[in-house]
Amino acid sequence: MSTALYMSTLLAQVGSGRIQGGWEFVWAAYIIAWASLSLYALSLWLRRPGQAPHDSKE
Repeated sequence: MSTALYMSTLLAQVGSGRIQGGWEFVWAAYIIAWASLSLYALSLWLRRPGQAPHDSKE
């Protein structure tokens, strides 16, 4: 098999090289990123320094 024929066969199998669709992946990545950042912010807020009720000095 010649190199030119092999390359044309290979290129025909690969296609145009562009992803068709894919927006489901993009939206899932955004949702995962925002959920992770939100949970992290919530954990920081819950662990913020302050006086706990059982730490009172009376």
